Amino acid sequence: MEVAILFGMVIALLAIGVPIAVALGLSSTLFLLVLSDSSLASVAQSLYQAMAGHYTLLAIPFFILASSFMSTGGVARRIIDFAIAIIGHVRGGLAIAGVLACMLFAALSGSSPATVVAVGSIVIAGMVKSGYTKDFAAGVICNAGTLGILIPPSIVMVVYASATDVSVGRMFLAGVIPGLLAGFMLMVTIYVIARVKNLPKGEWQGFEQVFSTILDASWGLFLMVVILGGIYGGVFTPTEAAAIASVYAFIVSIFIYRDMGPLKGRSWLPEAEADLGLLGLRVWGFTLVTFILYAIGCFMMGTPMWFAFAAAGAFLLVASVLAMLIAKAVPAGNGMQVATGAVLIFGVLPMLYAVYSVLTSDVAVLFVIVQIIGAVFILLLPPAVFVFSLVRGAQRLEVSGGGYVESLIAGGKNLLRANAENVIFAIPALFHRDTKQTLLEAGKLTIMLMFIIANALILKHVLTDEQIPQHITEVMLAAGLGPITFLIIVNIILLIGGQFMEPSGLIVIVAPLVFPIAIQLGIDPIHLGIIMVVNMEIGMITPPVGLNLFVTSGVVNMSMMRVVRAALPFLAVLFVFLIMVTYIPWLSTVLPITFMGPEIITN
Repeated sequence: MEVAILFGMVIALLAIGVPIAVALGLSSTLFLLVLSDSSLASVAQSLYQAMAGHYTLLAIPFFILASSFMSTGGVARRIIDFAIAIIGHVRGGLAIAGVLACMLFAALSGSSPATVVAVGSIVIAGMVKSGYTKDFAAGVICNAGTLGILIPPSIVMVVYASATDVSVGRMFLAGVIPGLLAGFMLMVTIYVIARVKNLPKGEWQGFEQVFSTILDASWGLFLMVVILGGIYGGVFTPTEAAAIASVYAFIVSIFIYRDMGPLKGRSWLPEAEADLGLLGLRVWGFTLVTFILYAIGCFMMGTPMWFAFAAAGAFLLVASVLAMLIAKAVPAGNGMQVATGAVLIFGVLPMLYAVYSVLTSDVAVLFVIVQIIGAVFILLLPPAVFVFSLVRGAQRLEVSGGGYVESLIAGGKNLLRANAENVIFAIPALFHRDTKQTLLEAGKLTIMLMFIIANALILKHVLTDEQIPQHITEVMLAAGLGPITFLIIVNIILLIGGQFMEPSGLIVIVAPLVFPIAIQLGIDPIHLGIIMVVNMEIGMITPPVGLNLFVTSGVVNMSMMRVVRAALPFLAVLFVFLIMVTYIPWLSTVLPITFMGPEIITN
């Protein structure tokens, strides 16, 4: 009865428009004062110590900050260009590219609203201009934006891991296959609709454009490698990964892309030398990146630093010769043939050797698949991107009428100048108005989210003191509740709650209630976490409090009910996806179990 009163107060306060955080905190405080033996001092202590022990939550402000820099720093635009270059030529390609861009940006931001704003503000306008209806464009991006909390890194996963004391790394791994599957299902749905309604398609822009856009977006996309590679490589913890990600995002946005800060508008190549110096800049630039990567590796592994200089020197020699050959071949119309041969030698052959080694080794099938994918991305993609970027540079050099040596001189000179600017403006960049504004926006979002979580943790404290989870577990197990029925009940509770509450606050409240029951019924805690995250996805696009609906409504200047109607067809896809994730545990558990072993519950 007392618990019913507690939740009744929460619902009543939400119904009269009280903010979620205040409703949770005020209800819990009144309950502690009136219906328990706690004093007002204990209430204050509970609020003050709400975050005690939840050190994983420190990752949230850093992920939010990294997302803010990536959103402001033009990363989304480059990712969208890359997605359009890959798949924009098929029927409905721009909409499918929007979903792909949301998936890629989700792997950087960990936030659904941030994904909708960053991608939607560009893609929706482009879709409408290309002949799509505004409603269709809004429905696509509103649903695809929900992938921001499913594809790792995810802020909601961090909250679940903190609330249940499970591994953040396992949660991130568990979200990979479901995230890719959800994106694929949305793409297939869009393609079918596009074929039925004869939606527009773009023109194939060629492999040169594909690799050129990959190069442009690579600095932003490399953040995925920094976060996930660092975590699973044992270099740093998820919280440390979030902090490093925020610093990396700052450096990329300010000093590399130069879309914000004191260097905004200052190109790496001045307009007068943009065509002449591009080829040389790419030769010197890739050499510098090679040195930096090898230097970091030498530092981490304790290898002598001369190895990094030797590797960079060898790369410079090969790159210079290759660039010279391509520069001579392009005017004769043989540039692509030379580039293809170079990719065959430096990319395809090493990849095939690695694939052969994997296939002849005695490892599990899943390891084979992962290592083959890794061979493609590590051994084939970088050489292909570099070589075809040289082709684009050689084409620009031909337009300028200059020679290869002149390009090397111009590229090297401007690389030195640009890096000198980076050093000079390093300190001013910290205090620039763009940096301050980004920090302010990230701080406001962090405060809002952490205030909700803190008040939800007070409610969790009340439930724990009253032993509510234990009582619910006893009742459900005594009623003979099985895993299938239990998961149906969990989904119903989360789908209803997700319509009225912010995902992080709802997970902090519900997870401790259902977690003990799930363990008793033999349900994997990581599987349970992914089910909860998918429910939160759907909650983001269901009224009356679906945050993605409000964000999309603001981006496209449409009424919220119109956005709701636009999102409904794709919402049905997410419901099918929820059923698949709920009753096919393999989707969520195969990667974490294979690479990290089963989750061991200690608390």
